[in-house]
Amino acid sequence: MNSMGLLDKKIPLKYISNGEKKIPFFSLHHVGQKEFYDDAKRKVDSFMKIGYTVYYENVRVGPIKDSMQKDTIYRKARKITGVDFMAVASNAGYIDTVNQTIMGKKSKFIKKYHLVNQPMGIIPFSDTINVRNVDASFAQLIRECENKFGTIQLEKYDFETNFGEKYKLQKKKDKEINKYFIYIFRNNLIVNTILNDQRNKIILVYGAEHFNGILENLQKADKRFKKVDGL
Repeated sequence: MNSMGLLDKKIPLKYISNGEKKIPFFSLHHVGQKEFYDDAKRKVDSFMKIGYTVYYENVRVGPIKDSMQKDTIYRKARKITGVDFMAVASNAGYIDTVNQTIMGKKSKFIKKYHLVNQPMGIIPFSDTINVRNVDASFAQLIRECENKFGTIQLEKYDFETNFGEKYKLQKKKDKEINKYFIYIFRNNLIVNTILNDQRNKIILVYGAEHFNGILENLQKADKRFKKVDGL
């Protein structure tokens, strides 16, 4: 839990700059302690007061009204990653407070360390001018993965295992597809948005494992981008 940062009281910040664009990176995680999220909110507010725009992660299912199509997308996402995103959405996070589970697994640490799901109040979503959801949708990610790797075939087990039930990958996770789904395509989207944004002061609020990929992609576009100690 320490290595995952779940017991952190303060959010760690990293900084990227090319001399023109100034980019604080907020290493957020989906489960943690209230103090951690309170600190994140204070820091987001502080940067926004001096003119920073916020990019934040939030993978939505997509502009899909058909319930069968939505069901298929969630099942394919589960097959790629092993994560039941439908259950996560139903629980309003990775912790199921009723059953005391984290991603479907019982955990005594929820009560012991007062763990909570990432709250909504960290980012002022009502500020639609300075706050942007820069992320892919599940529908987009499935489509891009299938274009690159071929059709994701759902099998009998995938249909028989309902959302919210224990799900076990029937074969070893395809690391290449999983990495493309979770990181690569989304990092490319984030970096392209940064490069095409005329604003130079941008907060990134994403999972910690996105940092290196985002930095590498920025450096491919402009060698001046580097990790810096502060802004």
